[in-house]
Amino acid sequence: MSSVLALGMLAYGPEALRMPGFAAGLLVAVAASVLALVVPWRKLHPATAAVVPLADVVAVGLLIAGGFRASTLLVLPVLWLSTVYGAPGVAISVLAATFAAWGPDLFFPQIQAADVQRLIILPMVLSAVGVAAHLAERRSAARLDLLGRQSALIEETLAESHQQSRVLDSILNTIDVGVVALDRDGRITTINRAHAAATEGRLRVGDHVSVQGGVDGYAADRRTPLGANGSPLVRASRGEDIDRELTWWDNGGGSWLAYRVSAAQLQDIAGRRSGAVVVYQDLTAEMAALAQREDFVSSVSHELRTPLTSVLGYLELASDDPTATEGVRAHLRVAERNAERLLHLVADLLLAARTRERGLEFDRDVVDLRNLVAETVQSQLPHAHTAGLTIRHHLTEPCRMLGDRTRLGQVIDNVLSNAIKYTQAGGEIEVTLRPTTDVARVTITDTGMGIAPADQEKLFTRFYRAPAVRNGAVVGTGLGLHLSRQIVEAHGGTIELTSVLGEGTRVEIVLPMPERAEAGSRS
Repeated sequence: MSSVLALGMLAYGPEALRMPGFAAGLLVAVAASVLALVVPWRKLHPATAAVVPLADVVAVGLLIAGGFRASTLLVLPVLWLSTVYGAPGVAISVLAATFAAWGPDLFFPQIQAADVQRLIILPMVLSAVGVAAHLAERRSAARLDLLGRQSALIEETLAESHQQSRVLDSILNTIDVGVVALDRDGRITTINRAHAAATEGRLRVGDHVSVQGGVDGYAADRRTPLGANGSPLVRASRGEDIDRELTWWDNGGGSWLAYRVSAAQLQDIAGRRSGAVVVYQDLTAEMAALAQREDFVSSVSHELRTPLTSVLGYLELASDDPTATEGVRAHLRVAERNAERLLHLVADLLLAARTRERGLEFDRDVVDLRNLVAETVQSQLPHAHTAGLTIRHHLTEPCRMLGDRTRLGQVIDNVLSNAIKYTQAGGEIEVTLRPTTDVARVTITDTGMGIAPADQEKLFTRFYRAPAVRNGAVVGTGLGLHLSRQIVEAHGGTIELTSVLGEGTRVEIVLPMPERAEAGSRS
């Protein structure tokens, strides 16, 4: 304010000091400026700082009272008070400025046309200016508050994100499973310590998956190279999901590493593909233990077959001895049945070992499934009657195909004997054969104890037995269904099991018959 008055002195010259009220107004303005500079306002109550703009109002009022046209200077203190002190500041500044603008006319109003602007319009303008300044300050304060809260929220979110990132990095680098993350272009964005160690540093963040070609070694048979296109990382970068596939890596020097690989695609918030994650689980130790178990079973089975064959021969000779009593022959028959059961078990173990090593070998000949199923049912009828079960069969017409009669009979016998074992007394078993133009369907349905959903698919796994029967009275090796699937699939067919716990089980064997007409003509 004092600087404005100083400019007035420059404009009017020394005569300005002789103008009524100018000197007094200048002194008040200078005093206000000095106060603003000297007084430590931050240490005082915030309201005390209003003295400065109010002093400016007084200075302008003195100028107006002395006839100096300075009413527009009232805008400055009004803006100051309205901005700093809010609504009270608007009211006080407008009221004080109005008093200053009116001057002596406040008590002795002599309004003329020339005074309308100063006495009426000016207070209205000052009021509008004060309110506008107050509202602008409120909006500014609100924006600053919002920006402050948003900034705090962003900082908190960033801190949480950094913390989660550190936790994720710690987890990824602690687990012994290899993890690789890719972006949508097939470049590696994350690789954990386990996979970096497994690849001996050949893969790095930022590399394209094309450098992975050949690193992943061989397929589950340990003979087929995966190559560049078969690499799990390359397949995942193309958008392919992988579900627990076994791969082998040649580690050199005759050493192999086994990895079970899974891959899943990643999507952004809009549902678009944003990359993939590939997981490698080291199964080398498990596969070595499995191989040792298979070798042990195969060796023991080979060692047992010869003495068991000898035992059966001597039991047969002892049974034919005319000096043996009927009681002795009965005991010998019991021993013979158990020896035959052991020999059958040994044969299953050897067959399981052969299918694991080189697949299943079988003879191809004309087989009438109707007769084969009927013979199997007939052989199992005594066991069913002993268990208090009823077997119903529907064998409508001859059904000739090419296959291995012994192996197919083994499949039907395995499934039917399982139905008898796990069906309570009073239950029923139904066997049907429905030939069509292309396939033959053998269905065996029982009303037995049923199988839990979690165990149904595992039943075809080698040596697997459901927990519900593992410790029960029914003995078994867990090889029957596994060998049955191997035999059926070797014939180009399928075997499916559906079951409801507590209600029963249904097994359907589907065998293709592309050569049925030829088989029929041979008969």
